[in-house]
Amino acid sequence: MIYLLMFLAISIIAVSGYIGQVLGTVSGISSFIGMITLAILIYYFTWWLTGGAEMVTGFFLFLSPACGLMIQLMVGYDRR
Repeated sequence: MIYLLMFLAISIIAVSGYIGQVLGTVSGISSFIGMITLAILIYYFTWWLTGGAEMVTGFFLFLSPACGLMIQLMVGYDRR
């Protein structure tokens, strides 16, 4: 599980850095905060839903960077 969490942290930082370069620093910071919040919500929800299965919970955590990137890029097209 620790490897999944480390990879998740690297993914969130990489996606936030990319969004920060494309859309600006404020967007990068807001996407970082949003993805961390989303990861926490997904973690607790899937932990409750699966009864504590760590592998299932860990795999569902990777929805957070994907959702964060999609949402920020859709919002970013309006700003260009």
